[in-house]
Amino acid sequence: TKTMAVLVLLLALLAGAWAGKREAMMGPTPNTTRYFPSQKLDHFNPQSTATWRQRYFVNESFFKPEKQLVFLCVGGEGPPLEPTVVVTGDFHCALMVTLAAEHGALVVALEHRFYGESIPTPDFSTLSLRFLSSRQALADIAVFHDYINTRYQLSSPTWLTFGGSYPGMLAAWARYKYPHLIHAAVSSSAPVHAQVRFTGYNDVVARSLAQPLVGGSPPCLATIKQAFESLGAAAGTSSGQRELETAFHVCGTAALADKDGQRVFQEALWNSFPAQSNDPACTSPGCNIDKVCNNFMLNTSLGSPLTRLAALVNVTQGPACMDTSYANYKATITNTTVAGGTNRIWLYQTCAEFGFYQTCEPDTHCPFTAEQGLVDLPWLLQDCLTAFNITPEQVEANVAWSNTFYGSDHPDGSRILFVNGDIDPWHALSVLQPLSSSEPAFVVPGASHHAWTHPALPSDSPALVAARKQIAEIVASWLPNP
Repeated sequence: TKTMAVLVLLLALLAGAWAGKREAMMGPTPNTTRYFPSQKLDHFNPQSTATWRQRYFVNESFFKPEKQLVFLCVGGEGPPLEPTVVVTGDFHCALMVTLAAEHGALVVALEHRFYGESIPTPDFSTLSLRFLSSRQALADIAVFHDYINTRYQLSSPTWLTFGGSYPGMLAAWARYKYPHLIHAAVSSSAPVHAQVRFTGYNDVVARSLAQPLVGGSPPCLATIKQAFESLGAAAGTSSGQRELETAFHVCGTAALADKDGQRVFQEALWNSFPAQSNDPACTSPGCNIDKVCNNFMLNTSLGSPLTRLAALVNVTQGPACMDTSYANYKATITNTTVAGGTNRIWLYQTCAEFGFYQTCEPDTHCPFTAEQGLVDLPWLLQDCLTAFNITPEQVEANVAWSNTFYGSDHPDGSRILFVNGDIDPWHALSVLQPLSSSEPAFVVPGASHHAWTHPALPSDSPALVAARKQIAEIVASWLPNP
């Protein structure tokens, strides 16, 4: 969806900020980049012999060959893996790297097909994207498993998978589908229950904005709702549309005159409310829920709730004008070149496998309802038809099959740990309670999207510190005796 594309960009920007700090702290990045030269293009076609070159990263500095331990950081949709992912862990796998040092594991990270530099086809046409799926990615892991075992002469290895968000889904499913290869998995903030109409996302956003533990409050949530109600009223008149275009620095002339422009505009505003990426330690204006509420939405000196919203958006989204053109967005999801078609990749997976369409509708707790049902499922599903000729009925069937194939939020597995943050909207589709003694799960109070996989900071909350400790204890209990 349009929202997902912006969220991926925001995560990439956060990763870029961390990269600068990392470079200053540790100096030049060691050479950890490798390429697996003969990954199969289609694992499920016995007549196919086509192969491609898949990028991976390796760190041998902790490795004790006699232990035969391999910790795999699973790649996914973004931000892209960097060579330092096996050295510091970056935002993806920092805790995994810490545990690898403690237990003497070989550290590897495998980039997901069609993301980063691991591009198996010459373009991103719909025909090419038929090779993009979680099932193919899991088979990539299985083949990579054998490749690493051979390369490092591992006769009886113990592999653990780690990942957050979609890679967290893959980490769990790698254990679930290949239990003879993967010994255990830590699945962080993983929405393993596929869902077409994902109303729960913005329902959790609303609860997070009212959560005092992270600086939110019921008055803040109420003010946000008032602001969007005022925005909806203004969008209903020509004069109001022009006022909104000026106040929110919208690109072009009469950009909000049509419903598509208003829908793109409304979705863009949601990204100024960082429940998924909430970082209590950040310092820039409006960068977390506490600053959104107390510096902007509850700051009466800024004017009306709508004026406060405009002030927040103009600060958090930068000096460039806001592009609300659906035609421009449509051009990005129909561009099939490798250079210009990256917006197609995750969108294709939502259409072909997962759904995850974040609607804002009347029968929900969504705080952003500028007009009843403006950002609804039919509008979001039109992207699948426009970009790939996948109909809404096909999307529904694809999502249903994913839940059947993987077991939804009740897979019958073992040695899979599910961890979620209660501020993170994605927890609505994950496993929140232990499924069995061998499938534990817990929720971290006040935590955002797999915050415990990020590098540890002195400012981390006691709950985050305790979560890392609990994960470490469970992982240790699953490892073979020394």
